[in-house]
Amino acid sequence: MSSLRPSPITPTVDFDRDGVQHGFLRLPYSRDDSAWGSVMIPICVIRNGSGPSALLTGGNHGDEYEGPLALYDLARTLDPKHVSGTVIIVPAMNYPAFRAGTRTSPIDKGNLNRSFPGRPD
Repeated sequence: MSSLRPSPITPTVDFDRDGVQHGFLRLPYSRDDSAWGSVMIPICVIRNGSGPSALLTGGNHGDEYEGPLALYDLARTLDPKHVSGTVIIVPAMNYPAFRAGTRTSPIDKGNLNRSFPGRPD
């Protein structure tokens, strides 16, 4: 049995801290003008003690706005006192496509919805 490699994606939020945190998932991305670039994917973590966790995602396709708009609003308004556990909100998973208003990523023309389940390593 092989072990999984650590993820190259790093969060700017602490998933174990109570309260509301708005930050980013930093996805390394080497581009022509910088070898140290990153795609910054917005994330919000709302936590109130122990309990179940829920992951809410939107923006798989950048030209579908309903999910991201609803999730950005929820991230802005959800009060931790109404949560028992953790709510993780990633309103625009394919943030470059969301910003461009395109179905696929302007970076590589990839369709995020065709990338699941991915590779475990």
